[in-house]
Amino acid sequence: MLRASLLAVAAALLAAPPALARPVDVPGTLGATLVRVDARTPLPILLPPSLELDVDGTVYASGSGGARRWSFALAAAPSCGGATACFLASFTAERGGTPAFRARVRLRGGIPGWFKPLSCGASCSPPVLQYRRRGVLYEISANVPDRTNAAARRRLVAAANAALRIGPR
Repeated sequence: MLRASLLAVAAALLAAPPALARPVDVPGTLGATLVRVDARTPLPILLPPSLELDVDGTVYASGSGGARRWSFALAAAPSCGGATACFLASFTAERGGTPAFRARVRLRGGIPGWFKPLSCGASCSPPVLQYRRRGVLYEISANVPDRTNAAARRRLVAAANAALRIGPR
């Protein structure tokens, strides 16, 4: 019974029309947070110039960085803390990190990547794309407006390719 209920909720989420999706200027939204984290980490910061997200209001940014990793988060509420209801996207890098997924994708220049589609159980987990460049594992996770895994995969691959094309910030 619980499984049937969860499947019904997942089907409703996939069939629901997207919110007022719009492209978000990732570096511009991160602003001073990007500058602060860049000063604290030796790792290259690779970010897409923009990403279309399910958001119709203000986007709030947070981030941290250190010797072996950095992370940024975009949320629809201040001090979101990664809660499902306000999470929009995250971008992370970790020196020596290990990919967590099996589904392989190819990025520009033949760089290997790994994809995890949207998954729902008690709550939903957004699609994730990981890729490794020069010993650093990068990850993009986002509530993209696409309701199919193939479309979400294309959108995250495009974001990663844009980040690789532009290079470190």
